[in-house]
Amino acid sequence: MNGHGGVPGEDVILTGIARSGTTLACTLLNRLPGCVALHEPMSPALLREAGSRAAAVDRIAGCFAAQRQSLLARGEAESRSIDGRIPDNPYGDAGGEGRLRRSIVRPGIVRFDKPLDPGFRLVIKHPSCFTALLDLLVDRFRCVAIVRHPLAVLLSWQTTAANWNDGRQPAAEAFDDDLRRRLDGIPDVLGRQLEMVGWSFRQYTRFLPSRAVVRYEDLIGSGGAALAAIDPAATTLRVPLEERNANPLYRGLDIDRLADRLAGEGTPWGPWYPPETVWALVSALRA
Repeated sequence: MNGHGGVPGEDVILTGIARSGTTLACTLLNRLPGCVALHEPMSPALLREAGSRAAAVDRIAGCFAAQRQSLLARGEAESRSIDGRIPDNPYGDAGGEGRLRRSIVRPGIVRFDKPLDPGFRLVIKHPSCFTALLDLLVDRFRCVAIVRHPLAVLLSWQTTAANWNDGRQPAAEAFDDDLRRRLDGIPDVLGRQLEMVGWSFRQYTRFLPSRAVVRYEDLIGSGGAALAAIDPAATTLRVPLEERNANPLYRGLDIDRLADRLAGEGTPWGPWYPPETVWALVSALRA
């Protein structure tokens, strides 16, 4: 790791709210000539086994070093992937009415067929673990987070088979005892999900400068160019992308109940998504 400042050769932490577009960001960053972005090459279990939060960060640094060495020597690295590639979306289509979308990625090896010199930029992403460890990670890496409209996040969580569907985030709770205790004390699933979304936004507000927080909506609207917050070369990206906040899959859900809980004043996501944006998305979902 060559330090902060956006210089080539640095190791960059990419985090964000689960289902905010971090995997899509990896796919887009991998289009750039001097950048490699990996999708969760470390399992949360491996980080928990380190024994402490500081030791977990040491393991993350070790992962960067090992993957950088492998990429320079063989052009390949560990990453969650499907058929040797990192997809735009790690979750498949719904299997039928009422069925949850399931993860289609697995740990494996991805080959990058582009020349890399020792100064290439290496990005590793993990939403939950890295958000929980952000207070320590910012002292050792440049860190960037991706956020998404909280109503779209909640709707996505209702339709995907993962711990957040039950209002839990074990990979984050393992490194944030206060988050775990708060979730333990909330009896309803939606209440826990709201706490998890709010916790993520509070972490980014507390530990990241505003320039290091990228909105999913800006990522889509710019064709990927908003990822210049990670790699300046992303300003050249003009990829046709479709925003999925008003995904037709969400229209059978109890949208009004979710929106009512989200729309209160003074919420942690307010600086990025004020209350009126909640009702704007509700209208789009009903269109």
